Amino acid sequence: MSSSFGNGINRRRRVSGVLNHGGRGLNILTDAGDLWVIDRDDVDIDPDLLGCRVTAEGTQAGFDRLNVEWIGEADA
Repeated sequence: MSSSFGNGINRRRRVSGVLNHGGRGLNILTDAGDLWVIDRDDVDIDPDLLGCRVTAEGTQAGFDRLNVEWIGEADA
């Protein structure tokens, strides 16, 4: 685990995968099998995107959380 977690420093991330709703809320499952749990303070997510490939940008918070600033349908 990176030392940046201990210092509270958030890292910018851009992830793509399928948007789902799971036990911990909205998440993105990447092609590599990584599961990112979505935090979205002021970001509205179109419910039509559930089950679709999306790309999200934001900052990593903790091990598997992404504070999303933007999310949209991934380019085909």
